[in-house]
Amino acid sequence: MSQKIGIIGGSFDPIHNGHLIIALDACEQFSLDRVLFVPAFQAPLKSKSPDASPAQRMQMVEKATEEEPRFLASDADYRFESTSYSVRTAATLKQDFPDADLHWILGADQIAQLHLWRDIEKLSEQVTFIAFERPGFKSTASPELPSHTRIKRGKLRQLDISSTEIRERLKSGQSAKYFLPANVFAYIKAENLYL
Repeated sequence: MSQKIGIIGGSFDPIHNGHLIIALDACEQFSLDRVLFVPAFQAPLKSKSPDASPAQRMQMVEKATEEEPRFLASDADYRFESTSYSVRTAATLKQDFPDADLHWILGADQIAQLHLWRDIEKLSEQVTFIAFERPGFKSTASPELPSHTRIKRGKLRQLDISSTEIRERLKSGQSAKYFLPANVFAYIKAENLYL
């Protein structure tokens, strides 16, 4: 029987407890065997580069995932050292895990934009999407999505944590201690990140 593997992509600048809780919810609601956290080398829809270097962001993801056996950091996007596209990430992970049933985990707000993703036709053949609803946001899939696109809806608990807020808190001298895994917070302090 093939493994059910979830994929969470993002800048992870920095990774925080919200990311980990979404991954845990995905494991429990959809019986995933594993969730891969894939830091984007450079996200295609973000004009500015992340504050932390690729190596620092990978270190933080490795630290954040080390205590949960179902979570794993993946360098699938870093191997190319260029703009990260989900379709290439999925193809790379399919080579790494040829028998896996891949599930791309995202916020439901992304569903309306999914038809704009690069090679969505091909990506929809490679993965099933798991979309977590956000409070106060009703998402609808675009009619422009390929007919074979598979979307499962997840129930997300109400959390209001963002990497942007964490960076702003650290830059202004506020604490972000309880927003992050303790070892990630310690790493950020040791590396003097986001000051």
